Amino acid sequence: MRRKTVERTPGVEEKPISKRIWEMNTADGLDDFLNQIGTGKWSYLFFAVSAVVPGLLPIYLIGSEFLNAVPSYSCDTADSNRTRPLNGSQCWMIEEDSTGHEQIVPCKKWIYDTSVFQSTITMEWNLVCDRAHLSPFFQTIYTAGCFLGGILGAITANRYGRRWSVKTGTLLTTGFTVLLVLSRWFWLVMLSRFFLGVSNTIMVYPSFINSMEICQPSLRTTVGIFLALPYALMMIGLSGLAYWIRDWRILQAAASWPCLVLLVLVFLIDESPRWLIVRGRLEEATEVLQRAVRLNRPNLSQELDVSALVHSMYQKLNTPQTQKTRMFSATGGNALSCSESFNALGLDDGVGPWWAGPMALLRTKIIRKVTLVLFAVWLLQGIVYLGLPLSSSSFSSPFLYMALLGVFEIPAYTLTAPITKRLGRKSVVITCLVCCGALLISVTGLLLADLKNEWIHIAIVMASYLLICTAYQVNFLYAPELFPTTLRPWGTAVCGLSAYVGFSIPPFITDYVGSEHTWVPPAVFGCCSAIAGLLLFLLPETNGRRLPETVADLMKRLEEEKSRRADVIRSPSSSHLIYGSDNNAFSPPIVSTISGGQQNGGFS
Repeated sequence: MRRKTVERTPGVEEKPISKRIWEMNTADGLDDFLNQIGTGKWSYLFFAVSAVVPGLLPIYLIGSEFLNAVPSYSCDTADSNRTRPLNGSQCWMIEEDSTGHEQIVPCKKWIYDTSVFQSTITMEWNLVCDRAHLSPFFQTIYTAGCFLGGILGAITANRYGRRWSVKTGTLLTTGFTVLLVLSRWFWLVMLSRFFLGVSNTIMVYPSFINSMEICQPSLRTTVGIFLALPYALMMIGLSGLAYWIRDWRILQAAASWPCLVLLVLVFLIDESPRWLIVRGRLEEATEVLQRAVRLNRPNLSQELDVSALVHSMYQKLNTPQTQKTRMFSATGGNALSCSESFNALGLDDGVGPWWAGPMALLRTKIIRKVTLVLFAVWLLQGIVYLGLPLSSSSFSSPFLYMALLGVFEIPAYTLTAPITKRLGRKSVVITCLVCCGALLISVTGLLLADLKNEWIHIAIVMASYLLICTAYQVNFLYAPELFPTTLRPWGTAVCGLSAYVGFSIPPFITDYVGSEHTWVPPAVFGCCSAIAGLLLFLLPETNGRRLPETVADLMKRLEEEKSRRADVIRSPSSSHLIYGSDNNAFSPPIVSTISGGQQNGGFS
């Protein structure tokens, strides 16, 4: 497909990308077009890609419980008549030298229990005893790659397009998966895991963005929930697959089958028409939308002038507005145009040099407070969210345990919409995190009291996982709403990166400490969850409030809400909301994050 960009209009200054995205989201004719052509084959191709991508993740993110499981082991002394096991030790043996003198020496080989796993990373490279510290890094190095990939995913989706990011991530994931399966050196395994983390997350968010940008507005909530389910379903499928395949190489290859599906699908989807229009590639955008009409509503192909629509949208984004979209302040009285509002922004709102965006998160007191609290909350909940799946070795059947986690994750995706609409974001997240912490601490008490009943233990952990998953999903909605539109892309990015930092910590707790002290992991996870819940008392509720546009808008409304609360204390009958619009319409977790990024060019 040829690339053709539009020449700049003489005498008219071209607006920056972030400003064009700002205006595109306030006066967007593409949504009307999407409603006209409806949902059909063209849309389903995008949805299929966005559904397969999260279905690919479990084998990489939590698959270490099967790929790198640590079975029971003992020192192997069968090769020598001069050695014998040291009683009570798995790592030391007694060796007799030529003079008959005995000395204690470290084991060189081990015998592993193969009743559960026939082959794992730990068994193949002997990651036990003095090499046990290397075992957690199999998981941690992947999450380190995810951290880098999350940043690169946003950059590449902005610069090269959503489709390019997904295609590149798919090709890299396939290549490094093959390299991992065929690796004969431990350093190559670790290198492959790092780049798998990078390539996985390069395509995760761009794939969701692509689907949300071509989806009918009325279906975005439903589609967003649907696109979150494959991860939970694949957790269940991975458990069954691991039950039948006990060799880590074969399991890794078999569970990576979504790569083969993606290799076909990524060449069938188009680039996001919104991104093409913003970039001025109007001929390509026209061809993409004409294909959408042919596949979704062929009977309309003669009635819609797609080229005129595309050029009209582009001109609207790059010429002075004749009909300015109005934004109302918190009091509903004063109107500001998008252009005027944008032009009035400064460093407090992240407008300026490249470093202005991230630095704006720390410039003002209120935004600094929100940023630091959310950074801590996302780090702590990330530890718990990944820590519970990585605790499967504490149970007799890691396969059943992981399958049950997948089952309990499903309602966390599907039931949060009505719950948050009725009860609010903040109250739901706090309740879930504090209750999750209390349940996990109760598990610690049972273990310390030596009251061991595996089914009671599993029931408590499953309830805890349901709560932490619910908190995690609602936080995807809650966190972006706390930031003004001008800083929402940066704020949500900080939350995501903080979660990846949290993901890197649980392996050291479950593998390194938990193997010796089984009560430590639930105690640590319980405290993390409870502390995260208590920290959220420092932040305001956002349910039913209009989203703030700028830092000044946010500060003004917080002051007015403070005054309103004082008025309520003095006169209870005067209680009313000061916000002019309702934000109760639920948007699924991943959609909320994307929406936050879109409003001011987060992924433009």
